[in-house]
Amino acid sequence: MKKWITIAFSLMIAFSAFAQKQTTMAEALKRAKKENKLIFIDCYFTGCIPCKQMDDHVFPNAAVKEEMDKNFVFMKVDIFKDKLGDTLKIQHILNGFPTFLTLNADGKLISSTSGYKDPGNLLALFNDAKAKADQGQALSGYSAQFEEKNYPSFYVEFCKTRKGLTASKLAEYSNTVKDFKAPNALLPYLVARSADDQAAAVILKDYKAFAALYGEEVLQPVVDVVLTQRLNTALKNNQEERTFNNFLSEQRGLFPEKIWKICLQTLSNRYFLAMKKDTVAYLKFAIQNPVLHQYHFNALYSSAMVKNSLTSEVQKLFCQWADAIITEDCGLELIKTAAQMNKRANNEQGYNKFMKMALAYANRYKMPTNGLEAGSGTK
Repeated sequence: MKKWITIAFSLMIAFSAFAQKQTTMAEALKRAKKENKLIFIDCYFTGCIPCKQMDDHVFPNAAVKEEMDKNFVFMKVDIFKDKLGDTLKIQHILNGFPTFLTLNADGKLISSTSGYKDPGNLLALFNDAKAKADQGQALSGYSAQFEEKNYPSFYVEFCKTRKGLTASKLAEYSNTVKDFKAPNALLPYLVARSADDQAAAVILKDYKAFAALYGEEVLQPVVDVVLTQRLNTALKNNQEERTFNNFLSEQRGLFPEKIWKICLQTLSNRYFLAMKKDTVAYLKFAIQNPVLHQYHFNALYSSAMVKNSLTSEVQKLFCQWADAIITEDCGLELIKTAAQMNKRANNEQGYNKFMKMALAYANRYKMPTNGLEAGSGTK
C-alpha cells in the first residue's frame, strides 16, 4: 500500500513540475515538429472546478501521463491571465471550461472539446486526434496563424470583453459575408452559439461541409438553437405530437445519422419536457432514439430526484434508457449513475451489471476502485 502511495505521489509531483513549466506556442510548435508529436492545450482558469478536477485526478493518472509524454507536447494556458489566452479566445472557440485544443505541428487545429474528461474519456480523445492527424485531417475553418486583423472587430471585442455580440450585430454581419465557408467566417456565430435566419439557412443547408470546417462539437450548439427556434415556430399554434413528428420529418434529411440523434435529444427535450411537461413520454422517445451526448442523462436523472418525480414507471424507463446508451466506454460517472438508478429501482441484476462495468473501466484506465469492488460483487 505504501509503495502505491509513493508512486502516486511521485507522479503528481512530476506532473505538477511539468505543468508549471511555461512554454510558448512557438516553442511548442518547434518541439512538436522535431519530436513528431501533436500539441495538446488545456485552456483553464483559476477557480474553475472541473479544471481543478482535471489537475487533481486526470492529468496525474499513470495511463494518461504515459500517453501524453509519448505523443503530445502539453501546454496549460490560464485563459484570463496568460497572454496566449487572449489569442486562443479569438483564434479558437472557448465556450466552456476546461477547453482542450489539439493541434498538429503546423498549428492547425485537429480537435476542440470542452468539459471534464475522466482518464478513459481523455485517452479516447487522444486516440481520435492521432487517427485524424495520421489521415491528414484538420479543421480548416480556423486559421493556423494568428493575425488579429483577419477577424471581425466586433468579434474580437466580444472575445476579450464578452460584450457587444447582439442578435442585430450578427444579422448585420451576415449581410457582409461573401463566403460563409471562408476561414474564420463562422466564428461570430459559434462563439454566440446562435445565428440569424440568413446564416442559419446557409449552415443547415450544408451541415456536413461546415462540420468538417469547424468540428461537430463546436457547431452543435448553434444547430441546437436554430432547430429549437424552428420548432417553436412550427408548434406555435399546434402542439399535437403529430405536428412535432412532421417537423422532425422535415428536418431529418439535413444531418448525418449520428448528428441527427443528438438533434433529436435537443428537440425531444424541448417538446416533451419543456412544452408538454411529460417525462414518461420523453423517456419512451429517448429509448426509441438512443444517444449519449454530454451529461444530459445524468442531469435529467438528478433533476428527477430533486423534483421527487421518480415514480416506479419513471425508474423503470430510466433503467431501460441506461441499457440502451451506457456502454463500457462511455465514462465512469455515467456508468455509476446507471448502476445507482438500477439500485434505486430494486433491479439487482442491472445494478450488478453496471457496477462490474464500472470496476472494469476503472481498472482499464488505472483509476481508483474504492467502493467499486464491493458493489460489483468481487472480493
